[in-house]
Amino acid sequence: MATYSVYFAGVSLSTHQKFAIAQDITKIHAEVTGAEAYFAQVIFKALDTHDFFIGGVLLDEPHLFLSGQIRSGRSEQTIKQLLVELEISLQRTTKLASHQIWAYIDEIKPSQMIEYGQILPAVGFDKVWFSTLPANIQKKLAYLDS
Repeated sequence: MATYSVYFAGVSLSTHQKFAIAQDITKIHAEVTGAEAYFAQVIFKALDTHDFFIGGVLLDEPHLFLSGQIRSGRSEQTIKQLLVELEISLQRTTKLASHQIWAYIDEIKPSQMIEYGQILPAVGFDKVWFSTLPANIQKKLAYLDS
């Protein structure tokens, strides 16, 4: 499952904005990578402006940092497209300038991830993996993907 952590400092995000960002990240991840929507999760964390430094200097303007951990196995072009579309979406929702939004994608081997009690599948083997899950988990994930 892709985990996107959204850290923000010097800016307040309303519940509505968080919902919109989570929905956009999920949609973009699914469309760009081809993964099911239930493979994306989004976590938000507000940072105090006195807790964040750039170049050893206290942060002096609002910033948003997106850190995405996704399964490895996608092309460099796919990763670039993912980053660009995510950054555009974050700009639109937060009204921050592009220099105030930093985004990172880290790739992790699926064999190093476990969710729902199962090691995650290699990219392209999602349906096989899904079929091995207990029926109640399949139902839950199918609902999330609708």
